[in-house]
Amino acid sequence: MGMRRIGFYLTWNLGSLQSKLGNVLGDELYANSLAQALRKLDSELDVQVYAPNRPPEGRLDAMVYMNDNAPCSEWAAKSLLYLQNAYGEGCDRKLAALRNHGYDGYAFISQKLLDLHQGEGYQGIFLPFGVDVTTFRPQPVDPALAFEVAYVGNDIKGTERSEAYLEPAADFDFGLFGNWYVPRARFRIWKNYLLPRYKKRFERLSRGKILQGQVPVLYSSSKINLNCTIQDCVDWDVITLRTLEVLACDGFLVSDRVPAAQRLLGDYIVFTDGYDQLRTQIRHYLAHDEERQRMARAGGAFVRQNFSIEATADKLLMYLQEL
Repeated sequence: MGMRRIGFYLTWNLGSLQSKLGNVLGDELYANSLAQALRKLDSELDVQVYAPNRPPEGRLDAMVYMNDNAPCSEWAAKSLLYLQNAYGEGCDRKLAALRNHGYDGYAFISQKLLDLHQGEGYQGIFLPFGVDVTTFRPQPVDPALAFEVAYVGNDIKGTERSEAYLEPAADFDFGLFGNWYVPRARFRIWKNYLLPRYKKRFERLSRGKILQGQVPVLYSSSKINLNCTIQDCVDWDVITLRTLEVLACDGFLVSDRVPAAQRLLGDYIVFTDGYDQLRTQIRHYLAHDEERQRMARAGGAFVRQNFSIEATADKLLMYLQEL
């Protein structure tokens, strides 16, 4: 079929990238990057990002659902589920339920999950994250963002992973951004004393939301950036978008272990088992500027060459045309 009109549909309202309040929604940023890359591939394509506060007008050729929404047959001739979120129940269980909606196609950030999907008699493609190197690229160092260690995110990784892979950074000059506010239980003060220590520390340390345009500057300016992967992505062997974005900025990255990342990016990332090992690694690389910078520059060049959003968009377009 000839593809002229393509949409990306999000569960949440558009506007998180411009708002000074609330969380930046990575799905909105990524959908915008894919839409822009598709338009570059073919200037005749009409590609837009849609959401509850911006539904499509007229019928599209294809709608790519970025979240677990049931497809709307009135919106598009073809529907594709791009399973690029993580789930507490596990992606495999979520996928089994979502297939009941009857999508025309499926795309996965996990080769392991695609293999399972195909083994059960379904078709789909492996569509790993690609990085928008027009946005995520090396930036001049901003002294105000030149932290010893930096992390951008919200409190969604769980106590065990946060204590292992993030809390050790609180012992250093830590640029922590995101929503780390702890809701207080009125008349239940005793419950607040039972909160994990990292929640209390990070609430005090958090600098709040960082403007999206400053994120690449932070990655380029901070001596060390951290990556903490949600458990579902570890289980399904996913290289996260944060990993690629940090490296694309020539940012130095210390990350928890994901086999695919170790296999493909092992020369450019320092992997850690967390806790005291992470503290030791931070101290080492803070004391060895040349080693750290050489690794970061090599990783940036590799990611910009091999993980572009254009390659991801091209593969997506070819798959949509085959549906």
